[in-house]
Amino acid sequence: MATSTFKVLHLDCQSCAMVMEGICEDTAGVTKAEVNSGKRIIVVEHEESVTPTALKQALDAEGYPVEVLTTPL
Repeated sequence: MATSTFKVLHLDCQSCAMVMEGICEDTAGVTKAEVNSGKRIIVVEHEESVTPTALKQALDAEGYPVEVLTTPL
């Protein structure tokens, strides 16, 4: 299992956080996604076959831009 952490660039409300978690969890190979609103990050647990780039593209495509963090906060 792998974990990827992303900086959330636009987080307006808790509803947006839930949508972001859903986008990630709907991606094949993702087991869990959790937004930390205070830190403005989303942490995604996934299989090794899922790349951070693929997760970023899925979020960006739905209007939730993120940046991949190489060092978790």
